[in-house]
Amino acid sequence: MLTPSPQDLRVALARYADARIEDARRSTAATCRAVEDAAYTLCVMTGTQAVPQALHVADTMLGMRTTVSPVLRRPGGAPRGDSLQRA
Repeated sequence: MLTPSPQDLRVALARYADARIEDARRSTAATCRAVEDAAYTLCVMTGTQAVPQALHVADTMLGMRTTVSPVLRRPGGAPRGDSLQRA
């Protein structure tokens, strides 16, 4: 399997997140298709067959499992317990 660049992986993750948000806001055939397309892309890029696996692998590939983004930190440096869930 070819390993995607971090930038390409971040773009695919953002595309998936944007598609999910738009579909949750106003679900149409087009938004459902956008979610399916973005999910398929993530699965292909990560060599997985399901979105939860793809998100886990993408996070691991980007090193997100060992570090907490500054955005997810509370004042004082402690990680937040209410981080976003992806499905």
